[in-house]
Amino acid sequence: MRITLFLPFVGLALVSSAGAAMTGIYRTSSPGGTADGLTLYSSLSTLAGNSNGVNGGSISPTIANAKYVSVFGDFIQSQTTQGYIYKSIYNAQGRVSQIVRYAALATDPLGNFRTNTGGETFNLSGFGSSAGWDREDDMFADGLGNFYRNGTSSTGNNGVTKFTSFQDFVAGTNGQYSAYSTTYGWNDRFFAFEGKFYRTNTGGPNGSVSSFDVYNSFGDLLAGNHSQRINSANWDRADLFIPVPAPGALALLGVAGVVGSRRARR
Repeated sequence: MRITLFLPFVGLALVSSAGAAMTGIYRTSSPGGTADGLTLYSSLSTLAGNSNGVNGGSISPTIANAKYVSVFGDFIQSQTTQGYIYKSIYNAQGRVSQIVRYAALATDPLGNFRTNTGGETFNLSGFGSSAGWDREDDMFADGLGNFYRNGTSSTGNNGVTKFTSFQDFVAGTNGQYSAYSTTYGWNDRFFAFEGKFYRTNTGGPNGSVSSFDVYNSFGDLLAGNHSQRINSANWDRADLFIPVPAPGALALLGVAGVVGSRRARR
């Protein structure tokens, strides 16, 4: 029995390292700009082609004006510690003033986010009614401990600030700003997973998503050097895209926790 429980944990720990292919990604359904449901795809290509999507459940309460909200995780494929899902909150003045952090469930990474259960709210230090992060600023994490915030202007996304911890991200401290070599679209979405970075091209009808660009590194994102462009169904510009570990990976993390607790009692 002891060996049976221990082997999945070893397999989980040895799953591919940084740069692994994305094996699961959620898309929010945002009709009229309101995010009300989730669909899970096995890859970015199947999401782009809208093939073999699995119902990921309803979002309750729904997220109004989802185009002004960022939702992202800090996962890697070889997850062996607790992961989190983050959601930005903007105030009446249109400034991002808070981040809500939800623990990711072993069998349902977006479960707590989807039902708005047990979230811990962090006030962003120094951001009030007129100063702070614009609600248009996209926020994302790469799963390697780094958090990012885009800076927008009247022309679009022209730069990004990188923070090397969640604590610095919340406090707005020790950030390193880098300008993009090209200005990305105002409505483009950014997300990352295990060292790779992704961006939506919102050049379709009414600003819809026409394709996804893949960048092999943060440096490539800064330089505008995409390694792949995947043409897409015309998803709404308000839709959110959230990479997660392969189905079952976090469930194995739960098994690993059982092993640890049993060992501790011996």
